[in-house]
Amino acid sequence: MVKRCLMLLFVLLGLSSCESTVGPSFEEMSETELATYNAFLSTDEKVVCQEASADWVGGSYRRIPKICATVRQIKRQQRLADAVWSGGLGGGANPGAVVC
Repeated sequence: MVKRCLMLLFVLLGLSSCESTVGPSFEEMSETELATYNAFLSTDEKVVCQEASADWVGGSYRRIPKICATVRQIKRQQRLADAVWSGGLGGGANPGAVVC
């Protein structure tokens, strides 16, 4: 009986410690809602979205969903891409390295 109570206690503690941060879904926001959200944020925190598109790419028809990211995330990805490309095809840059 004591083992069951302890087991139940640990399960409940484990479940209560799980935390999920649910933020706004930028992909579902309209341009007006996004502009309102961005109104008082710093430039790096503003959210920018690329609208969904569908077109022929490389001989096949592809659908690209709406993609949203903060300016900070975009800058970071650009620095990472620059670091990888500056290393050349022979290496030099670690694609898994953290670029801040």
